[in-house]
Amino acid sequence: EVGYDGWRFDYVRGFDGVFAKNYIESSEAEFAVGEFWDALSYSGMDGAPDHNQDAHRQRIIDWVNKTEGKCAAFDVTTKGILHAAVERCEYWRLCDAKGQPPGMVGWWPSRSVTFIENHDTGSTQAHWVFPRGKELEGYCYVLTHPG
Repeated sequence: EVGYDGWRFDYVRGFDGVFAKNYIESSEAEFAVGEFWDALSYSGMDGAPDHNQDAHRQRIIDWVNKTEGKCAAFDVTTKGILHAAVERCEYWRLCDAKGQPPGMVGWWPSRSVTFIENHDTGSTQAHWVFPRGKELEGYCYVLTHPG
């Protein structure tokens, strides 16, 4: 018999978090994570994401709230901000206006799953490749922060 301990939900923007909650409860999963992939906000001409990404991380948290906290989410906000910070040597980006980490991990670390690459970003799809040669910086950041 093949078993499993958890769920990884792909592209959860396509369905309400209540459905993930139902799957998790029905299967008695020990862990679940959803991928709420959404664009960061950009308003400048330099191609850098805006410093304030509160609306972005709030959309991810809103989805997790619909699971009643039973499902974590990949912290796409942190990935994007960290990507810009190391690519541009703009490490000031790594704090929000309140001195907290600027991604989902700054608001709800126990439900945040940080990453620098996944099957969409750094694989053969190469949609949003982390800056080459900066991967160790990225891993140092995510491994030294909750999430």
